[in-house]
Amino acid sequence: MIETRKRSTILNLVVGAIILLIAFLFWPNGNRFAQSNKIDVSKTQIKILYRRINIREEADVNSKDIGDVYRGEVYTVISHIEKKDYNWYQIKTDSDIEGYIGSDPNNEYVKVISGYIDREPPKINIESEPLILVNGKNDLDSVECVDDHGACSLSYEEIDSDTIKFKAVDDDNNVAVKEVKFYRVYELISEFIDNSETVNSKYNLTKNGNTYIINANYQINKTVSSNHKSSNYSPMIAFYDKDFNEIKDINTSFNSVELKGSCINNFDNSLKEEYVGIDLLKGNTICMNYKFTKEDNIKYVAVGFSGIENYDDNENYLANYFSKYFMIN
Repeated sequence: MIETRKRSTILNLVVGAIILLIAFLFWPNGNRFAQSNKIDVSKTQIKILYRRINIREEADVNSKDIGDVYRGEVYTVISHIEKKDYNWYQIKTDSDIEGYIGSDPNNEYVKVISGYIDREPPKINIESEPLILVNGKNDLDSVECVDDHGACSLSYEEIDSDTIKFKAVDDDNNVAVKEVKFYRVYELISEFIDNSETVNSKYNLTKNGNTYIINANYQINKTVSSNHKSSNYSPMIAFYDKDFNEIKDINTSFNSVELKGSCINNFDNSLKEEYVGIDLLKGNTICMNYKFTKEDNIKYVAVGFSGIENYDDNENYLANYFSKYFMIN
């Protein structure tokens, strides 16, 4: 009798567990309608066909599960990614869950009910890379946004001192992004002046045949005490071809570069140890001459100096920030 009761209790527990499991898998979720979007034929939307699909943080089956969608719900597609195993649709629910749901291309879990889903994002065409911005201007006429289905808009932001990120958006909110290396190059015909908060730079070019001399003066706008200065100040010069590939071996031309310190304010030995050991006062100038022989493959030259200066004990300034790229003929 006792054994019969035990078997009956175990059977009841098993049946109860099965009922709970079925309810969990098939019973409508109480928040499901709070997550669904209204149908809008002007947008790309999908309808959920499967009873429940996980929302993934990234377009990957192994990505973190951050929510669920349920049969009958409708969602606007933010982006669409086709992979070998799954088609992924980026969505955002009314409860602000944003992620990806996957659909097996051989057994669709969702159905496209409006808009286009096979529309390719716009293209960002660039005539040549890297981008060369002449005389400091952001002249981006060589960058074009192209969309096969209509118009698209193009925007950009400078990520750092040598990288621009372009973003193209079409009228269906498809997005394309491209990062491009760029250089700001200046025409150094005879004299170039660049004033900033920290340094006023002045560059002069003289030439005799194929021999070029670039004189660079860097006037300091903030006092730097000797104990806040780098112990390593080095002149810099580098050469590039028309595609901005650095030319590291220019034979005798590169070896013939002469670096001389000839500064005002009695800092004639500006690049020597006695210069490093003293205070650099506001208005003092660091001066250098760069002499080289121009070869046919040289199109651009960068001149400057390297070192670190701390103006206020809190912020470091990398001195090669004061270097510039120039075009030479």
